[in-house]
Amino acid sequence: MDLERRKQFNERFLQRLLARRPQNRSEIEQRLQQEERRAVPGSAFEDLTLDPAGQIRRDPRDLALETIVNRERPVLFVKDGQFDLNEVTALGPEAVDLVDRMRQQGNRLFSVLPLIGRIDVVNFPNVDYLGTGWFVDTDIIVTNRHVASLIARWDGRKFAFTRGIGGQTIESSFCTAHEFDDLAPDASRMFNVTEVLYIERDGGHDVAFLKVARHTDGRGPSFISVAENDASDDVPVCVIGYPARAPKHVIPDQELMKKLYRDRFDVKRAAPGFTSGHEHASTTHDCTTLGGSSGSVVLELAMGKAVGLHYAGIYEENNFAVPASALTDYIKRKRWNTPPNIETRRSVATTVPSAPSAVGSPANGDRSVSITIPITVTVTVGTPQTAAASAHTAAAQAPVVDVARVEEVLPDFWDQRPEGVLAARVGYFDEDGAIGDIPCIAASVKPSQLASFELGGPAQYRGVPIRYVPATVEEQAQALPTYESVDSIAYDDSARTGEAFSFAQVNEPMEVTLHVGPEYSWGVLGKFLKDSRGSLVSAIYEFHAAHIKDAIEARLEDGGSLTLVMDNATFGRVHDSADSFDRVAVFKDWATRFSFERIVVPEGTRGLISDAYHIKVSVRDDDTFWLSSGNWKAGSSQPIITTTQLDNAVDEDLPGNREWHVVIKHKTLASRFRNHILQDLRRSETLGGGAVPPALMDETFVDIPIEEAVILERRPPDRVLKPKSINRKVKVRPLLTPDQEGAIYSEAVLDLIESARTSLLFQIPYIGMPANPRQNRGFIDQLIRALTAKLKSLDDARVLLRSGGQKFSAPAHAAWFFKSKGVDITTRLRVIEDHHTKGMIVDGRHVLIGSHNWSKPGVTLNRDASLLFDDEEVAQYYTDAFEIDWNRANPARPKRFLKEAVVLEAVGDAPPPGFQRVPLSELLQEDD
Repeated sequence: MDLERRKQFNERFLQRLLARRPQNRSEIEQRLQQEERRAVPGSAFEDLTLDPAGQIRRDPRDLALETIVNRERPVLFVKDGQFDLNEVTALGPEAVDLVDRMRQQGNRLFSVLPLIGRIDVVNFPNVDYLGTGWFVDTDIIVTNRHVASLIARWDGRKFAFTRGIGGQTIESSFCTAHEFDDLAPDASRMFNVTEVLYIERDGGHDVAFLKVARHTDGRGPSFISVAENDASDDVPVCVIGYPARAPKHVIPDQELMKKLYRDRFDVKRAAPGFTSGHEHASTTHDCTTLGGSSGSVVLELAMGKAVGLHYAGIYEENNFAVPASALTDYIKRKRWNTPPNIETRRSVATTVPSAPSAVGSPANGDRSVSITIPITVTVTVGTPQTAAASAHTAAAQAPVVDVARVEEVLPDFWDQRPEGVLAARVGYFDEDGAIGDIPCIAASVKPSQLASFELGGPAQYRGVPIRYVPATVEEQAQALPTYESVDSIAYDDSARTGEAFSFAQVNEPMEVTLHVGPEYSWGVLGKFLKDSRGSLVSAIYEFHAAHIKDAIEARLEDGGSLTLVMDNATFGRVHDSADSFDRVAVFKDWATRFSFERIVVPEGTRGLISDAYHIKVSVRDDDTFWLSSGNWKAGSSQPIITTTQLDNAVDEDLPGNREWHVVIKHKTLASRFRNHILQDLRRSETLGGGAVPPALMDETFVDIPIEEAVILERRPPDRVLKPKSINRKVKVRPLLTPDQEGAIYSEAVLDLIESARTSLLFQIPYIGMPANPRQNRGFIDQLIRALTAKLKSLDDARVLLRSGGQKFSAPAHAAWFFKSKGVDITTRLRVIEDHHTKGMIVDGRHVLIGSHNWSKPGVTLNRDASLLFDDEEVAQYYTDAFEIDWNRANPARPKRFLKEAVVLEAVGDAPPPGFQRVPLSELLQEDD
């Protein structure tokens, strides 16, 4: 809150009060002095010197002035069609005078009280009314744009009612009852809203017109007359509407609010006061208002005519209303009969200034205002634009712009983004359950704040519509104050030189077993482990599976040895404990009984890797190695598949992830991987790695919802791809990160993509899209740009992602990006459940297979391993695997909100109900 503006307002209020009431000057000044003494720092009232934001403010006069202001504006009940002059809180002399004025002149307003009503709604989430309206014609009511925008959107022909709870159409009615202590409203005072006729576009006045089904009895006026001219300063007025209880962040002094409103809200009230001039082409007044007052009529007491349409208030600063002259112009021209000016192309338009704006520049002197209707809508005052409250409404009412325009304004939006926006990118609105064609700014917000932003966030920025989506886990975690970005590590490139650590291509005879999971994941890995007669040197991200533990233990009991380098994810939570084992206890036992050495790789700026030792490689007997995209986990990467399940796989899908694996018998390649893994162990020891992860007490924790069961949605394959054995000369090159900070992998894959002439097939769980236009992420952005170019130019270029994506970049993010760059996502992009492959086939000859995720750390500073084949037979095998999955995949759908995506800072001794406390490092681990 702008304290200087508040102070100016309070001083001005005091001077205006003294000018109106010179007879009370002595009393007012005496009370001011008393309040100043009460607010002196160090006194018993020192706690009063904290402002609503918690900042210490030791200006006694300012505090005293606030007390004066708060006491002088009463609120009256409307009861039985009149003003209740008895049950009212009048704390100051002018408050008493205003109540007396209402006693003397209020009867002039009795005839218009039945013309003011509450805009009720059905099927709207969490609330049963949105604001106030009043008749300006026989069957026409006026309200605010930010109220009407919650129930209707422009569909190209008219304003159509939007959908609410359970996809049901929102219904609205206009009720002139809801007075103090009245029972169920009489049907004669309820009118169905049959049509939203007009909603002024953003940049114009905060005005909308609704049509209701109404028949009058001819008694009394049919509508409220509006004054021809704007009200001058210090005119006695009365705001009549339906104020709603405001939360503490909107009205910090909750006790005063309860006292003034007698702790009764959502009913018809009258708030007398005075006009206070003009600001930003709006009439201002000092009446007491709350949310729900949006759309209230501002009535001049002397004549009983409307002099304004209330639309916004800033706590302890000012209230804003559409002026009488503007309203008169709308009504004379019956503006509701004219279609709104919905822009269909980029243009330069002259806008009418009004107070609430979308995202403004600080140079314009903007400040925040919260409008509660009764949903809290926070906008900015000062720039000539207005915040609408619904993503769908934003799409309907904002100018339809091209992608180039969105990209043009996106960086500036990011610089001026509202508090709570965690990421911003080019996105698209949904259409009939699919990704539509209307581009927008897609702003990621905390899932807990999504509803507030959808209903009350800025709808546009510089003419570009804004859509709000739930932030991914990564976006939320990076917004936590405890999060630290890792841009450098203590990896030892200098210790990995010469032939022993070479990344050169090998073109020699070798035995290769190509296979895919879940069909043959464990079948081949189990044989690989069983055939070990000497040493196993293994590097793994997650090792949980009890059956893999049993197979390795059998080899150890036969005299074999195991060197295990692993990520701390191995010690993380396991969804199904029946499929796991106690890693701490078992590894400790192995160390005492067998030839077993292990280490957990340290991570971070002083670690071997950034945040994930994500590799899946095991070297057997110095000449054979297994390399995979999958971990040693029972339920996903390495499920035990029975013969019966395999026989029926085309009818009933198998459990577990789609993975690509390979086993190669070749001494040179095996020794290179073995050397890197052993050097990882030595370097981790130097960096302080241990047998178990660091103590959990040293961790930063977050709270996440307890996960629910996941329903398998993947369709069965049309055929099962059996393992394929090759025994001949094969060209293949090993690729690892974080060697040369990702250059080894990324430059090779860039060359691979750019070499594509006819086809490129890419199967990857997710592609980590940039969170904002100011990010420069190096290799990952280069890879995405190269892939995008091929998706646009090749005869056959397709990407297969995993559906879901609650942890990292969602499939919709990739779909939005590719679409914005001109890629036909309907033919080039699909998604499938439970796929964990990281593979690429180029021109039917070159194959990339391994564990590298496409994220910034995944292609640079994490430990991952891949192989790059130059072989048509290998390419054909994995092309078949790709086509099997492509045929059972689905189009990319709009991003869904997942319960599991909520991330809360850990506060207190225990998580809230339904949540569990986990280390932040575990949450930010790479997708398995």
